[in-house]
Order: sequence, then structure tokens, then C-alpha cells
Amino acid sequence: MKNSGLKNEAQVAKIFVSGSDALPQTNDSGVRLFKESDLTDGIISGKLTRPNYNTKELKKSVDTTIFELLPNNAPIGPPMVLRSIYEEALKRIDDLNALLERLNITIGERDATIAELQSIIDQLRIELENEQLKANIATQQSEISNVQIGETTIDLQNAIQNSINEAIARVSLTARVEALLQENESLREQLFGLSAQTAEGAISGADNGFTVKVNNGDGDAGQLSADLYAKCSAKDAGSRKMTNTLEVSNVTTDNKITNIAFVFDGDPKWFTVKAGASSIEPETSETYQCNFDNEVIGTSKKKGIKPRRRTIGWKGKATNYTKLALKVKVTFADGSTDEVNISTDLRKNRG
Repeated sequence: MKNSGLKNEAQVAKIFVSGSDALPQTNDSGVRLFKESDLTDGIISGKLTRPNYNTKELKKSVDTTIFELLPNNAPIGPPMVLRSIYEEALKRIDDLNALLERLNITIGERDATIAELQSIIDQLRIELENEQLKANIATQQSEISNVQIGETTIDLQNAIQNSINEAIARVSLTARVEALLQENESLREQLFGLSAQTAEGAISGADNGFTVKVNNGDGDAGQLSADLYAKCSAKDAGSRKMTNTLEVSNVTTDNKITNIAFVFDGDPKWFTVKAGASSIEPETSETYQCNFDNEVIGTSKKKGIKPRRRTIGWKGKATNYTKLALKVKVTFADGSTDEVNISTDLRKNRG
């Protein structure tokens, strides 16, 4: 055909300018392939004939060497991979680098933990050595103690035998002591006990912790209707003396009386109780003196003595005054209280 092969001037011009770049690219095997419908590439379909070319004249008309048209061996290039595989490999490398950083951090933390554990191990090793030292010392002490125990056992056997002998004697002595204690308790009860005090006429408090015994002295024995009784007359105004006493006893064995109060109730208050001991030890007694209050009782006109106050006069017949009561109140060391009520009777005679 007119425009096929090297007759295509336009194609030849491209070859002059671009060389092999004007032809189709080689495949992976280095061979250029041409399409049947493309007549610009110098290949046409039909019966192949081998034309005769005047090489000399051809070189004159085309000053170039068209080596691309000759068969070439496939070039051997450097080892390569697809870009997709390359990019995937880069991403994998980035992921592995990130993982490596995390693992390095984890390794650092574990190294710190290992160092801390190593420090603990060293401390425990020191403590173990100390314990072993203590154990050795304890073993030595145990051996010494065993020797001492052996010696002590012999002494203990001798002591046991002596103790048996002493126990036999102690049983007999204990029986005697118990008998003496019982006897002492009986004597103590007889001397200080509640029954002993009440048997002598003492009055017991409501809680039986103390008693009050009234000693009426030279009072009129016929006036037994009252606990405390006394008599007086006009003629003895200058020498009048009350002989009554109050004996307060603490009949407990271990509870001290810490306070004692004498409280009067009624009228006229014709006597007083002289101040005495303010406390009483267990199983002991204290005595308190009673005195006439002459200012209340009054004096004889014959004596020419005028009292500051007078409640009981001397006109009329002999009289008994029984409206005055005396209350003895006590407080114990444990805070408890108790009291005894005493009735009184004053016999007033004119002459």
C-alpha cells in the first residue's frame, strides 16, 4: 500500500525525530506488538514478501540506524516489586515501628519492676540472713537451756519431794489456821457484829451497816418509853450536867463511814451532841457526848440568872418533854447512806 511501511512519510518523520519512542512499547519479553488495523506502524496483513532493498541507497535517504526494528533480548533489570506491595510493606513497617516503641516502653516498665523486685529480693535476703542468725542463736540458747533444764529437773525433783513433805505439814497447818480464822470471825462478830451490838441495846440502821447505842448514864430508869432520856431540876441550874452518850458503830468489814450528822426534829431542842470524830473505820466505834442546852431549858429565878432565850419554864408541876427526835445520818465510802431515828424524853422537876 502507498502509505504502509516506510512509505508512510509521516511515520518516518516521527522516527527521525523521536527514534524508537515513536514505535509501540515493548512487552515484558522485549518484543514490540502491532495491531492489524494500525497501518502507521509499518505492519500490514496479507502475504508476506521479502522485498529487495538497496541498502546503500536507503542509507543515503535515511541517515539513521533503526535498530529498534531488530529483535532484542529482554533486558535484565534490578529486582523490583509492585508499588501496592511496596506501600503495604511500608505500612507494615510503620505498624511494626509503633509496636516496637510500645514494646520498648513495656520493656522499660518491666526493667523498673525487675529492679524493684531485685531490691526487694536483696532486702529479703538480708532478712533471711538475720533470721538464720537468730535461728542459730536460738539453737545455741536451746542447747544451753536443755543443759540447764536437765540440771533444773534434778533440782525440781528434789523440790517436789520437799514440797510433798511440806504439803503434808501445810495441810495440818491450814486446818489449824482455818479453825483459828473461824474462831476469830466468831469473836469479831461477837465484838463488832450487828447481832452483838443489837443484843446490847443498839439501834440498827435500815441497811444494817451501822448501829447507835444510847448510854443514858444516871437518867431515870423508869422512863424507858424513849431511847434517850434525862432529868433535870430547877435547883441544879448551876451544876446541871447531862451524862448521856451516843456510841456509833460501823459494823461493816470493808466500808468506811466518811460522814456523820446529828439532825434534830421537833421542839424544844433541849440538848446538843458534842462534835467528835467525822469518820469511823470498819468494825470500830466512836462515842459522842450529849449536853444540856441551858438556854432552852432555862434557869431558876432564885439564882437571879436571866437566859438569853427560854423555851421551857419552871412554873407548874413536873413535866415530861417527848416531842424532840434525833436522827443520826451516816454516809459510807461507797456513797451509800443510812440513818437511825432516836426518840427522846426530858423529865423536868421543880425541886
